[in-house]
Order: sequence, then C-alpha cells, then structure tokens
Amino acid sequence: MTSTTRLYGLTVRSELPLHQNRVLPEQTPVDLDIVLGDPGLRTDEAPPGRVLLHLQVDRQYYTATQADGGYLLRFYSTCDVRINLELDVATVHMFEDADPAIAAVLAGGTVLAFVLAMRGKVVLHASAVEIGAAALAFVGASGMGKSTMATLLCADGANLITDDLLCLDLGQNPPTCALGATELRLRKAAGDLSARFDTTPGRRTTGDARDALAVSPSSTEGLPLAGIIIPAPDHSAELTAAKIEKLDAMTAFLLLSRFPRLLGWEDETVLRRQFQQLGDIIDRVPVFMARLPWGPPFADELPSVIRHAVGLG
Repeated sequence: MTSTTRLYGLTVRSELPLHQNRVLPEQTPVDLDIVLGDPGLRTDEAPPGRVLLHLQVDRQYYTATQADGGYLLRFYSTCDVRINLELDVATVHMFEDADPAIAAVLAGGTVLAFVLAMRGKVVLHASAVEIGAAALAFVGASGMGKSTMATLLCADGANLITDDLLCLDLGQNPPTCALGATELRLRKAAGDLSARFDTTPGRRTTGDARDALAVSPSSTEGLPLAGIIIPAPDHSAELTAAKIEKLDAMTAFLLLSRFPRLLGWEDETVLRRQFQQLGDIIDRVPVFMARLPWGPPFADELPSVIRHAVGLG
C-alpha cells in the first residue's frame, strides 16, 4: 500500500513500507517517489556507467553508477534501484526470490541516504534524540551503539529525532536536524531495552532481523544540534563508570570521517563536499568521545551522566 511521509527533509511517497508514523495526506506534493518496477535480473556484474559508490568486503554489497539516463544503485543480493537524474523517482526492480522486507529496509536507509547525498545534503551515520529544546546525536559505525544509546535516552524521557541517518541543515547556526526515522532498529540482544520504558513501546522484527521499537517521536522540525557523541562500548569489567571527554577539532574530524553513512564513495565531488561539510559541523558543534561500560544491564544513571556531560542536564 502506498504511503506518504516526511523523512529527512523530504516528502516521500513509497510503494514499499517505510514503517514511519509521520504520515501525510496522499495528495501532498512529493520530493521523492519510490515505486516498484518490473523484476530485475540478478547479476554479479557492476552496472554500466561511471562508478560513484562501491562497497565490497567479504562480498559485493552494492554499487552505484551514473549514466545518461540517471543513476543505478545495485544491491547484489536484493534489487536494482533506478533513480532519474532529477533524483525524484526511484524505481525498485526486485530480483527473483529476494525478500521484499529487505528491499524496504534498503529503501528507507541506503537509497534515501544516496538521494540526499547526491542532492548535496549533509548526512551523518547517526541517531539523534530531542532533549529539551535541543538535539543530541550519536555517531558511529554499525555496531557501536548509536541506536542503543538513543534508546536509553528515550527510555529516560527524550524523544526520537531519527535513527541511523541524520540529515542536517548547515544554513543555521548551530546546524539543525531534520526529523527522520520514528523507530529504533536494535540488534536482538539490545531489544530487551524496551523493559526500561514506563510504557512498553511497539515492537516488530525488521527485514534484516532487528528489533524495531516505536518510541515517542519528536514533532519539532529543525532542532539545533547541541552536541555529538561518539560511543565507544567497553565490555571489560575494569570500566565501571562512563568516561566522556570533549575532543579537539582535529581528533573530532579524523574520528567522524571514519563513519560515513554510506561506505565506498569514489566520486570526488561528493567526497570533497562531505569533507567540507564535516569541517563546518565540527566548527560549530562540540564532539565528545564516550567510553561506556557496556551492558546489558546498563547503569540507571547513564542517561543523566551523558546529558550533563554535554551540557543538557
């Protein structure tokens, strides 16, 4: 069923379920249409055109190319996504036997991140929460605890701005945050954090086998970003309390540059723009490293310690 929602500063109409609760009337003018096209042919060959983005680790994950007719984003195990040059229509061509639920996860994450980046928007690999009249973001690679930390803050009374993908507006000082995902996608071991909420949040299993918690979402567009935390989970028994330190500009830049939302950019224009954007963010937003004693269980006082460390107590 087609739905229209507001995500990352875009009005998105999608034939794949995005599982967001900021639903808009169907007649609302849209910035991006995500539609289902004819079935695609599974292949290990890179798509034709100039390579913009390519990720291969133990296997090929995705490649994005640009040709005369637009862009092609190939997810080698799931689907091809053809995007027009205007970046306002993304057509998903499912491969035979591929899971549509995985395609929905990709559409709401990687595809939107690609469209935003190609439009020149500022995209961070981050989850963010609303605390008072400001935003706090957690930035890091997959598995570093971004969603877990956002969940702990939301259980302590914060509202969710976004999970896993944060779009910023650098035209404001400090930069402001666009509202994004209204669910927190957690690995199964972290899904039990739902017990920390006074009212148990809605819960479902995503196409990539995560626990998605529907927590209280923020309704305030454009909250100023008061701070960025890079979580560093510590599983040892030696660390008994969180250690949070503000980073100097160079260290902050070097660390944040390691955690792009999309890995594998090869396009020089995009890379140059992202480095400039990152420098602009660091000039205006304090960045902290947080060594955290990792649970479960997590210390009850951890959310309060984090808020006070960044000046949001």
